[in-house]
Amino acid sequence: MSSEIQISIIDDDEQSREALAGLMQAVGFTTEAFASAMDFLASPNVRHTSCLIVDVHMPRMTGTELHSRLVGSGYDIPTILITAYPDDSARTRALGQGVVGYLTKPIDEEVLLGCVESALQRAKSDENPS
Repeated sequence: MSSEIQISIIDDDEQSREALAGLMQAVGFTTEAFASAMDFLASPNVRHTSCLIVDVHMPRMTGTELHSRLVGSGYDIPTILITAYPDDSARTRALGQGVVGYLTKPIDEEVLLGCVESALQRAKSDENPS
């Protein structure tokens, strides 16, 4: 895996955030972790994010709202939503809005890594249309 790939993780739960960052670093990704969507949006690295892993349920701005805001601002960052409170209708809506994955906590590491790989492939094909 390339260290040029930046995975940004947003989760208001510190343990979850640290575990996700540790997993991504263990497979060779550069990571940046944020406690809120607002912290991420204030970061200069928004434009350098290759893939976004974001919790659905957070105060002030949900993961779904963040995804919509980014898309509306012209940032098509492949996004994986994670939640401890699965909701089939929310999952269907999110996938319809272009998120790469909608995973339930506790997260299966292999499934998450597969979603990240899909997200990075999608980003690569968006950069190099044939």
